[in-house]
Amino acid sequence: MWGSCFSCHKSGGEPSQVDREISAIIKVKIYKYKEIRQATNDFDALNKIGEGGFGSVYKGRLKDGNIAAIKVLSAESRQGVKEFLTEINVISEIQHENLVKLYGCCVERDHRILVYNYLENSSLDMTLLAGGYIKSGIQFDWSTRSRICVGVAKGLAFLHEEVRPHIIHRDIKASNILLDRDLSPKIADFGLAKLMPPNMTHVSTRVAGTIGYLAPEYAVRGQVTRKADVYSFGVLLMEIVSARSNKNTRLPQGYQYLLERAWDLYERNELVDLVDTGLNGVFDGDEACRYLKIGLLCTQDNPKLRPSMSTVVKLLTGEKKDIESRNITRPGLISDFMDLKVKGPVEKKPEEVNRRSNYYTNLSSDNASSSTGTRDNSNAYSSGASSSTAVSTLSSTI
Repeated sequence: MWGSCFSCHKSGGEPSQVDREISAIIKVKIYKYKEIRQATNDFDALNKIGEGGFGSVYKGRLKDGNIAAIKVLSAESRQGVKEFLTEINVISEIQHENLVKLYGCCVERDHRILVYNYLENSSLDMTLLAGGYIKSGIQFDWSTRSRICVGVAKGLAFLHEEVRPHIIHRDIKASNILLDRDLSPKIADFGLAKLMPPNMTHVSTRVAGTIGYLAPEYAVRGQVTRKADVYSFGVLLMEIVSARSNKNTRLPQGYQYLLERAWDLYERNELVDLVDTGLNGVFDGDEACRYLKIGLLCTQDNPKLRPSMSTVVKLLTGEKKDIESRNITRPGLISDFMDLKVKGPVEKKPEEVNRRSNYYTNLSSDNASSSTGTRDNSNAYSSGASSSTAVSTLSSTI
């Protein structure tokens, strides 16, 4: 059923704000709760593929035969309701080969459920980072990594430049890049996305996202632009090339923070040392270094110096060949703003429990979370609970 009229408010009462907002959405399929129960075999525990502070996620087979990831929002999660509405509003209106596909939603009575296409190969942080690809058996050779980098860049370029109004994702990170059967990347989790109104230079908002991927100007001042996504992509790009999380406190000093390590190697003209040794030397050294330089270009401290995502695509594909002539300035490093306060109060967010897919469980709340870079990758959908505590200063999480 497709439509915009819902009988989902409490019997005998007025429609809630949530109901009124959802009723304005017309480009999304509406599933009956009965259909969702049938698809998941009455929410059988064997079909559960994720659980977190905003609810649970189940794998299910729909009536049309499609396999779906069914995200069930818990009734107690107010923040989740806000993200639920944002996600529907943003993703229901757009389609791109490098974005997840929303099949529809269920808003019957108090139920709030999102139905997405199921992606077989989980997320980048589950499979590539911290050696996860060794356990998952997925072959991340250089050509595969290159395709993933270009695919994510194209998806972001689409959001930033082709969609009107422009969309800022605000939470680009490895756990929000899902992989399909062919390892084609899909940008996921639009719960924190912001629309960029015409003629606006930035949007002021409470800081949200994940420390390690946050652009300095956004983390400190709460002013988000498309260049904040560019910064996050730059960090992600270096993670893909190196197969390292942006932070790993188990490593010696000077090696713990990926971006700082990359800058140090760049200054010494030794960037190739950052490339994943798991590739066993089977990669194009010049291309790998070019990708790392693009990552540094994207993470420059001054957001005005960062390229647009369409330019990034051209640099990655070789359509633009001027990376060597570009002046790359020092990146915005974590150490530069460790002691600076994040703008505005930041509330605690629910602890992540038995995460199997960061996207499907939609665990990014409207605050800054920390990422330890250490994960249990024993299962394609199980990354273990990471330490994610909201704080009022960046220094207390780093």
